[in-house]
Amino acid sequence: MKLERIWHIVMDDSRSRILRRLPSPHEATPAEIVIQGKSRDMRDVYQDRQTRSFASAGGGRRFGVEPSSNPIEKDARNLMQEVLSYLEDQQKAGAFDKLVVIAPAQAIGRWRAEISDGLRASVQKEIVKNLMQLSPPELVGAIRALSSA
Repeated sequence: MKLERIWHIVMDDSRSRILRRLPSPHEATPAEIVIQGKSRDMRDVYQDRQTRSFASAGGGRRFGVEPSSNPIEKDARNLMQEVLSYLEDQQKAGAFDKLVVIAPAQAIGRWRAEISDGLRASVQKEIVKNLMQLSPPELVGAIRALSSA
């Protein structure tokens, strides 16, 4: 009987960590695949002044125009698309059988909105939890604990 190859995806809005397999308890922690989103300094995002525009009624009045998109949200969507593209390529190559996704609620929501039907069929479990701050050995232990629960 063939063992299922289960990949664990741990992510948030700025970074994704992919573990291609969980090591046995006394085995060294395997290398992770890390996909990093665009890193922005918050001061740069919010320091820019709003665009100014003239009122259509005339009179020379000017007012601030809100930006049409949130740059941080846009970066998070771009990261999600990059992660999903990578996973779809790996799925076509037959690299994994199942996926377990562990992420905060907002990232899980974005995941569900963006995922393709083909990749959705491979998802074994979605866990709402933020584990991004953990070191590799701690991350493996936390995944094991969540899998047994």
